[in-house]
Amino acid sequence: MASRGKDLHEVRTRVTCNLPVNNAREEKAFLKVIAFLNDLRTEGIGVTGYTFSEMRPAVFHGYWWPADADEPVHDQIVVCTIDYLLASGSSELSSRVRELKKTIRKWYRHHGSPQDEVWVVAHTILRQD
Repeated sequence: MASRGKDLHEVRTRVTCNLPVNNAREEKAFLKVIAFLNDLRTEGIGVTGYTFSEMRPAVFHGYWWPADADEPVHDQIVVCTIDYLLASGSSELSSRVRELKKTIRKWYRHHGSPQDEVWVVAHTILRQD
């Protein structure tokens, strides 16, 4: 925490992922992803926490069209954000985002709910106090 009278200025990279939680299998996968995020605290990459939306009831709903589908697939979505103290565009950040995406795919596949695609988006944020 910054002391009074001193400006806090941090450039971080916010990583956001939309994780489907439509059933018990996907809830188990989601909880494994959260366990992975808990371990990031000790990695020396400035992850000191994360945020996610309500799981039940889902606050967010997503729709996507599989190839050749006439109707969209509906997903109940948990939005998860993680702030890394890594420069946007750095090779380490790219590696960490790939690792997160692989972890998400692995746990959803492991719990019988493989995902056609996993969106993980990173953008620069500036935090000032």
